[in-house]
Parts: sequence; C-alpha cells; structure tokens
Amino acid sequence: MVQVSPPPPTGFANRASAPEHGEAGDGPAPSIAEGLSAALFQSVVEALPVGTALLRDGVIVHANATLAGQIGETIDTLIGSPLTSYLPPADALAVQKVVEGAIALHGGVPVRRIAHIRHISGSERVYSLRFSPFDNGPHPLLVVITRDMTAQVAAENALRAAEGKYRAIFENAVEGIYQSTPDGTYLDVNPALARIYGYASPTELIAHFTDIASQLYVDGTKRGEFQRLMRETGEVRDFTAEVWRCDGHTIWITENARCVRGPDNEVLYYEGTVEDITAQRQSQETMRLLGKVFTSIAEGIVLLERDLTVRTVNPAFEAMTGLLRQDMEGRPARLFASGLHENEFLATVAAEVDRAGLWRGEIWGERREGPPYSGEMTVTAVRTRAGETTHYVAAITDITKRKRDEEHIRFQANFDMLTHLPNRHLIMDRLEQAMHQAQRTGRQVCVMFLDLDRFKQINDSYGHAAGDEVLKLTARRLRNCVRISDSVGRLGGDEFIVILSNVEDQYAGAYIAEKILYSLSEPFPIGGTEVFCIPSVGITYFPDHGETAPDLLRNADVAMYHAKQGGERRYAIFTPDMARRSLALLTMESDLRHALARDEFELHFQPKVRADLTLIGAEALIRWRHPEKGLINPGDFIPLAEESGLILPIGRWTLREACGRVMSWRAEGLTIPSVSVNVSPRQFQDQTLVETVRQILVETGLEPEALDLEITETVMTGDVEHAVGTLRALKDLGVTLSIDDFGTGYSSLNYLKTFPIDTLKIDQTFVRDVLHSGKDAAIVSTIIALARNLGFSVVAEGVEEIEQAEFLGSRDCENFQGFLYSRPLPPAEFSTFLRTAKLPGAQTSDAVLSIAPGS
Repeated sequence: MVQVSPPPPTGFANRASAPEHGEAGDGPAPSIAEGLSAALFQSVVEALPVGTALLRDGVIVHANATLAGQIGETIDTLIGSPLTSYLPPADALAVQKVVEGAIALHGGVPVRRIAHIRHISGSERVYSLRFSPFDNGPHPLLVVITRDMTAQVAAENALRAAEGKYRAIFENAVEGIYQSTPDGTYLDVNPALARIYGYASPTELIAHFTDIASQLYVDGTKRGEFQRLMRETGEVRDFTAEVWRCDGHTIWITENARCVRGPDNEVLYYEGTVEDITAQRQSQETMRLLGKVFTSIAEGIVLLERDLTVRTVNPAFEAMTGLLRQDMEGRPARLFASGLHENEFLATVAAEVDRAGLWRGEIWGERREGPPYSGEMTVTAVRTRAGETTHYVAAITDITKRKRDEEHIRFQANFDMLTHLPNRHLIMDRLEQAMHQAQRTGRQVCVMFLDLDRFKQINDSYGHAAGDEVLKLTARRLRNCVRISDSVGRLGGDEFIVILSNVEDQYAGAYIAEKILYSLSEPFPIGGTEVFCIPSVGITYFPDHGETAPDLLRNADVAMYHAKQGGERRYAIFTPDMARRSLALLTMESDLRHALARDEFELHFQPKVRADLTLIGAEALIRWRHPEKGLINPGDFIPLAEESGLILPIGRWTLREACGRVMSWRAEGLTIPSVSVNVSPRQFQDQTLVETVRQILVETGLEPEALDLEITETVMTGDVEHAVGTLRALKDLGVTLSIDDFGTGYSSLNYLKTFPIDTLKIDQTFVRDVLHSGKDAAIVSTIIALARNLGFSVVAEGVEEIEQAEFLGSRDCENFQGFLYSRPLPPAEFSTFLRTAKLPGAQTSDAVLSIAPGS
C-alpha cells in the first residue's frame, strides 16, 4: 500500500496546480486550491497522472504516488532522498545544475529538462522534468513535475530515423529526384539530378532554373506535353525528352512523376525521378545500326546455333547463294558445295573456333542454282560472360571474281598479253630451269635472240594495229618451229627469245634458225595487203657462251646485232670477238654522247661545181675529232647516232653550224651560192624538223634558197603522206631539196612524181665503175634522162677522174662533186679555196674556179 506523505508546507496548495495533459505552462499557475482543505488538496495532488515532488536543496520532501510508481519505490523511501540519486550520472549532473540555478531564481521562469529516471528494476525511461521555484520564505522549495516521455521520444526518434533514411535515399539515389512547381521552378533536387544536368550542387541547379520549359528542354513544347499529361492523368510514365546540360551538351532522359495535391485537391507541386538514358539510346542506336549493317553489308552472314543449325542469314547471303532465309532457319547449315569438302568439315571448323576463337579460310560454297562459288569464310564464336559458346557467326565473301582477277594478274605477270607467250620474267625462269637440267644431264641449252627487221616501218606505215597483228602471227609461227619441250617468249617490242633445251650439239641452233627464217620469210597478210618482216637471229649455247641466264641472253643479243649487219645470212652464233666489238660500240656511244658538249664535232665542206668549173655550192660533211682516236669517219659513228637517237641534236648542230659558217664567209667577203646539209631518216621523222629549219634560218640570217637539204630514198618507205607533207612544208620555207645517193635505195617513180624534189644526186657506186661497167653506165644514163624529163637537176657524186666527168658530160650531166675537184676541206682551207679560186684537186694547173652568180 502506497503511503501518503505529510501535508505540504503552508502555501504549497496556493502555488501548486494540477497541470493539464501535456506540458505545464511556463508562468505561475492560477490558484485552484484556494478554499480547499489540506486533505482535499493532498488527494488532488495524489490523483495527478504526472509525478510530483517538492525539493529542498535537491532532496525530496514530498512526492505523490505517481512519482513513486515511476521510480518503483514507496513515498516514504523517496522522501529524504536526493532526486539525482535516481538519475544516471550524466543526467544527474545536468539536473543538479538546474536545481541550483532554479533555487537562485527565487520565483523565476520554470525550467524544463529531459532526463532518464532509473526504475528499481534496473530499467530506464525518458521523462520530461519541469522545475518551478516555490516561495517558502527563508527555505525556498522547487516543485518538480515528471512526465513519462518514453513513448513520445521513441516515436520522435523513429520519425527522425525514417526522415534520415528518406533523406539518405534522396541524397544518395542514382536516379535524379526532384520537386518542382507547375509554373516551372525547382523546389528541391537531389545530388544525382544535379550531376545528371551537369551542376556542381543541387543549390546551383535550383538557382539556375527559373523556367524549366525554355531552359531545360531542347524542344520547348515537351514541357507543355508534360503538364498536359499531369492535368489529365495526374502522372507521367516513361516520359522521354532531350535536355540541355549545364555545359551546353545535350542528353536524353526519361521521367516518371506525379502530382502532389493539397486538402482541396489543388496541385501543390510535382515530384518525380529522372534517369539519364543517353548511353541506353546510343546502345539502342548502335543495335539499330548493327541491324542495318547485318541487312545491308555486302558479306554473307550466317548465324548458327550451338548445334550448327541456322538461326538466321542476312540478305547478302541470300543474294550470293540463291538460298532463302525461311528455307534455312532451324535446319542444318548448307554452306559448302557437295563433294568439295568433307562431310564433317563444318564440325571441324566449329571445333577450331571453340579452341582458338576464330577460323578463317577459303571454301567452295553451294549455290541454289549454278556452279559453286569460291568463298572466303571467317567464323567466330558468340560467348557468354562465363566463356560458354552460344552461337557461331560465319561471314562469307564471294571471291570468285577476285580469284579470276588474281589468275589474270598472274597471267599478266608471266605472259605477254598480246602474243600470250611467256614474258621476260617467265622465259628467264624457264631458261634457269633448262640450265639446271642441262647441268644434270651433261647436255646443252641453246638460246636464240630474235629481232624483227623493218618492224618500225610497218608500224609507221600501217599503224600499230597492223604491227600487233604481225607480232601475233610471228609468235604463232615461232611456236610451230620448235618442240613442245622448247620455249618461246617475247621480251618486248619486236624482240623474241627461243630456248632449245636438252640439245646435243651446236648444229641444233643453226637448224632451228634456218627453219625460223624460212617460216618468217613468208609474207604477213595485213589489212588486205602483204608485208615482209624477216628477223635477225643471235645464237648462244650454255655453258660455252655464258654460265648465267643474263650472260646467255646478253651474248645472244650481241650475236643478233652482228647478224643484222651481216648481209644475207640472217643469223650468227656468238663468238668472243663479237663481244669485244660490241663493247667498242658501247664505248663509242658513250663518247658520242659527250662529243657535243666537248665541241668535238667539226664540219668539212666539199664543193659542187659545173662542168665549166663554176662553183654552185658546197656540201657540209660532219667529222668527229676524238681526243684519243683522232678523226673518226662519219660511216663509223652516224649509224650509231641514228640508232641511239643522238642524230637529232647532232643534226641540229650541223644545220646551225653550216648556215652560220656561210654567213661568216659572207662577212669576210667570200661568196658561196648555197650549202647542202644531210637530213637523216630519223631527223626526217622528227615532228619539229620544219620549225627547227625555220628557226635556224632566222637565227643565222641565211636566206632559205641558199640552203639545200639532202634526204635519202628511205623516207619513201615510211609514212608517204607524212613525208610529202614534211617536204612541202620545207619547200614552203623556200629551201631546195635533193635526193642523196639516188639509185641505192627503195625508189618509186610515183613518189618521184609526188615529192617536191629539186635535185637528184647519183650515188658514187654507179659513177665509180661507169667507164668499166655497161650496167653502171646504163643506170647513170637512165637516171640523168629521168631527172631531165621530170625537171630535176642532177649532181654526180664521187667523180675522181676526168674521163668520168667527160662521160657524164656527154650524157648531159653538168654538175659534179668529188675528189677530181676537191676533197672535203676544213673551214680554214675552204676559206683559202674560196679566196684563191684554185681547185685543190684539179688535175690541170690552169683549173681556176669561178663563182656562180646569185647569193
């Protein structure tokens, strides 16, 4: 039974009041005990639901039953005990300071503290302690009211914990979370949203946005669509939009949001989440593009299941094979042509892919219709993260055309495209093989080098198509002249090579050469006409004439060159002396190339006179004064210059020097009516010849009629139309034209009628024997008569005897040139000749020269 403590001190009832539920007020309580008896007042205090005590100097002097129940002690036990003895040490110290401070206030404002009170069972509960000073004269008292706050504090703690948890979720969420107003400002955002939009903090983001519609969305109408959905449904789901980041870049987001409404259903704000789906959209776009690639790529793609059945194929595979996707899906793969691969080939490929991750190789692929195709296939595995193979991807390219192209390239690399004969690369390889075989068997190899004579003239006269046809017919005839075991190749141009393998002696080459010459001596039918193109053949033998393939070929070329110079016999077997002569020619060619720069050429002049010893002109004849070999005859170097192309610069120098020399003599008062300059066939074909002559005449100041250009009959064997055009262009300049060495070349009366010629020069070979050979005399007489009848003048060359001059004069030839009158003279001696008018070669002492009137 709980005992009631003694009545409170006098005046207690006047100060104490029964508090309402909840906290007592902070001011003095109104007097409710006035007029009540002490017993009644004590009964009221005892009945209060809060603990009540009076403290003097911190010691309990009065307590009610509620306080005793809170502590678990009797009222008697409580009285006389310090209140702090029922508190934990930390709370006890704080309460003791409150007690001391409250006593010092002497009736001041009540003080409230939260403290734990320890029950005698050992448990503790949370209480609100309210301390109110009580004026009791010299012994101030404190009224303490204790209210159990354990449940309330627990609820508050739970609420704070829940709020903290929500805030933690809000602050640490990966998705952006926001609250925004309907008019377009943010109320609250989490850090994730700030990061998504590129802001340093939520505060910066909130401060920046004053109008979400214009500042956030790339398409400003998106905000209107968002608000419409909110008005109509109160929420949005998976709302996708492109938005601006703080740095000016754009990203794609998806939003989920709802309206938060007040008591009257008014919209207070929007709250929602934002997810950055840029990477997801890029991935989707990548997948879309990959799908596009799959359907549009030129390679055939086959996706195989683990069991090697077809999952799907792309359109390129269908187009490549003619097999339809719907016919293949779910069925065993048919990738390879039947009979061209083993039955388990695909399983072998899959096993290699499982082992190495990749298989690449060439296959023969099956078509629905038509022959198999050659394909290049790459197979890779599709694996899970754990490395388990789930599918195979086979990429197949049709390389049939590439194979054909490669074969064509190989053919081009080894064969001549015009004649289909082995080219230099392949024929040299076959020569090497034949040499190795000959070393093993102790026999010989014969190499024959062929060059077609006059092939250039055929090209120039009939065109390159005709030349190509001659080359093809030549190749066909050469193949028919040799054994199957022998080889025929084309080195280039009009040069061919024949390899006779496994020959016993050196008669084989001559026999085959005769056979080839006989075959190629037959005319070639070209464009409705027939042309002749006989080769020159050089022959070498392994091992006698060379131990390497290049040596054999080089020496055969040397022998061919000598065969070309050898007259009727059109083939030659190599000898060491040929190599020495060839080396000498090469040396001469090298020296010839430096002769112009070193000023080693000079002109000699041979006069042309009439029968009455009147000077009508002079022929300029080039000489080469070699620094070591002395004066070299033109017959030794002009053919080489013609062949090498050096005749063009040499010819220009000759023409300029001759014209300039005439003008120099005139400046000295020496008169020469005209000067003749030889034009070689190579010069005549030069497209710049006419312009060169015109320019030199202008530069030197020589009048055109004082220049006579001598050409040979060979110009008639080429492009006659071009020759006539060139001659007429030269005549238009005003120069005169002569045919030199007439009667020794290919002559045509029709061409003589066509060509604008002024003079025929009878070759010295006819003049030399004119007194002893009836044929030569007849030829000379005919040429003179022909020239007279055609209106040409005539010059007889090589006149060395007075009897020859008399014979020629008797045949009505009045113009002569030869040693009878003068040998070719250097410029200084010719100047003396002009001054003295004395013919150096005349056989009579009174042979005095006169100058023909004119220039």
